[in-house]
Amino acid sequence: MKMWIVICLVSLFAVFFQLAPYIGMADVFIYCMFFLSPFLVAYMAYVILKYGNPSGHSFDECYYEDL
Repeated sequence: MKMWIVICLVSLFAVFFQLAPYIGMADVFIYCMFFLSPFLVAYMAYVILKYGNPSGHSFDECYYEDL
């Protein structure tokens, strides 16, 4: 799975989790989402670290680099 797909899906999950109480979702479902969220964030971090492209610069050369 592409890295950007995982990032988008986990981000959409986070947005949906924030909106869940306001759209009338059941509390049990919100609790399940709450307990699932750390695993999704950890998986997203794993995908970024494994498949991401490292910067060609050192920290001393370039403090911040954006794509």
